[in-house]
This record gives sequence, C-alpha cells and structure tokens, in this order.
Amino acid sequence: MAKSYLWQEADFPHFYHNPAVVKPLEAAFKEEVKQLDAKLKREDPGFDDVLTEEIVSNSEIEGVLLNRDSVHSSFLENITPAREKEQGAVALTRMALDHSTRPLSHDLLYAMHREILKGSTDFPAESIGAYVGDMKIVSGARIDREMKVIHKGVSKELVQHKMAEFIEWFNQCPPHTPLVNAIQGHVHFETLHPFCDGNGRIGRSLILMGLCRDLGRTTPLALSRSFNQDLECYYRQFEAGLDLTQIIQKMSPLFLNAVQVTEHILELTAYRTKVADEAEQLNDRQLKVLNRLIDYELRGGFEGGMNNTKYQKMTNIGDRTALRDLNELDSRGLIVKTGKLKGTRYYLNVPHLIARLP
Repeated sequence: MAKSYLWQEADFPHFYHNPAVVKPLEAAFKEEVKQLDAKLKREDPGFDDVLTEEIVSNSEIEGVLLNRDSVHSSFLENITPAREKEQGAVALTRMALDHSTRPLSHDLLYAMHREILKGSTDFPAESIGAYVGDMKIVSGARIDREMKVIHKGVSKELVQHKMAEFIEWFNQCPPHTPLVNAIQGHVHFETLHPFCDGNGRIGRSLILMGLCRDLGRTTPLALSRSFNQDLECYYRQFEAGLDLTQIIQKMSPLFLNAVQVTEHILELTAYRTKVADEAEQLNDRQLKVLNRLIDYELRGGFEGGMNNTKYQKMTNIGDRTALRDLNELDSRGLIVKTGKLKGTRYYLNVPHLIARLP
C-alpha cells in the first residue's frame, strides 16, 4: 500500500489541539515576549545582531552557509552583500518583516523564492518563483542503497489550490494565539512543500512574519538560532498528524528559548556599544580581544573563559603586558575575574554570561 501524507487526509488542513494543555503554554510564551519588550523600552539595543544571527541560522539549518560579516554589514552599514546567496537571505528576512502588517499573497511567496534562489543554475528557470508540486524528500541517496521517499509534498495538480487554502488560513488566523499559529502554520506549509527548493527557509521566515503580526512587534526573535540548538525536536514536528497537542508541547520550549536567546544577543550588542564608548581609554589589543570575544559569544560561546595564555596568543605579547591589560579591563568593569593563579579566568561582564559562573 502506498504511503499517505498529511495533505492527503480528508480533514486536512483542519488541525486541532487540546486547549487545556496548550493554553498555559501560549500564556507562558506571550509573557516571556512581554518581559523582553518591557526591557527593550528602557534601552536602545539595535537589532542588527539579532537579524544577522536569524538569517545565518535560518540558512544553516538547510546546509547553506553564509558569510556572517557580510550579512551583518548589510544592516549595519547598508552594504549590499557581494554574494547572491547572502543578498537573497537578507532580502528574505526583510520581506517577512516589512510585510508583517500586510496580508500574505502568492506574489509575495513567489518573490521570496526568487530572492533566495537568485543566481541559481540548479533548477529550471520556470520553477523559480513558482509552485511546482510533487516535491520529494528522500534518504539513502548513496549508490549502494535504495533511495527512500520520507516525504512527498502536495501534487502538481493540487499545489495552487492547497497553497490558496494556506494563504487564506494565514491571513485569517486569530492573533491571540501566536504560538499555535506559528507551529500550525509551519507544519501546514512544510507539509505542502510547494517550491523546488528553500521551503524551510521561507517557512521559518513566515513564522517571523506571523509572530511580528500577532505580537504587534516590528523586531524579530532569534527563532532559527533556537531551532538549531535542537534540530531533532524541530524536525520531529513534521511527523505530526492533525492533532498538534503533543507537537506544541514539544516545540514550546524552543520558542521560549528563542526569546531568551534574543535577550542574550541584545545584551552582547549593548556590551559592544559600551566597549565602543570606552574605546579611547583602551589600547588596540584590548579592543581586539573584547570584540573577538563578543563575536565568539554571538556564534555559540567562548569555551573555558579567557586567561593570560590565550590573551598572549591573541595579541602576540608577553605575560606581564597581558596581565596588565587584563587587570585594567577588570578594573574598568568590562570583564569579571574568577579563580586564582593558574585557575584565573576572565569573562565578559554581560548579565547572562555572569549568571552562568559558579
């Protein structure tokens, strides 16, 4: 018997869930976002780093590696990235955010697809910026193994109709359930898999677009960064049936984590601004190390903390000069010193990093 797919079920796309289970998860997510936004009203954080991490992580999930510095420069200095894949990734996120207060449409989705496949020669021209249908996700691509279809998107004959259904739902879903909308919409869209490539990247951009609309905010959350930290859980949502209760339970922590990750990135952004404000009182070595540590933390963390030996290697100086530099940074409150003698370590004086110290 041929395997059936979710979009083939008679009741698709009528998803449902247990309100008693989901309601507190929805409330917890909205409260986390509310607390984040309350902190932002007291500060001017700048979201360039959040946008950069979201764009890079969104593409990374699909195995598309972007130049982080090029992506960041496009926001910070309004420089157009040299490579087309960075241009497309940046444009995709901009489009999602810019259209968060407008209805989703076929034309917007086509435009998103054209952006992320800009310059691609891997697909026929007529399949770029268009629904194709009959898309297969396979495993076992090695020559000595039989390929196995693990998912098949909606058929070529039904793709336009099914996508019209999705767009209608997306534009009419109730804004008071942002968490449910995000998860249900993602499962719905990825199940259809309408494009020849880039369905995941577009789907995650639609989550951003929907959340900004439902939460009434113009800034993104670091969702893809959070998803990247538990890809097994992320991909398991696509095994869902029409009952999304368990999937919402499992995905909810990733959405809560996305809020926390966003806050951590913004703390590092604020710290970078503080370093820039004190640049005239610091030497070039100190500025180089502090900014490198910020970049490390943005990209996943600096294992083991800074010590005298690592500082020497980064700056090509001797032991005593390194010690003077580090002690000065400590006295200025830019780093925090822990331990003694050979166990001495230094950490950026950033709230979420200091909270992790023993």
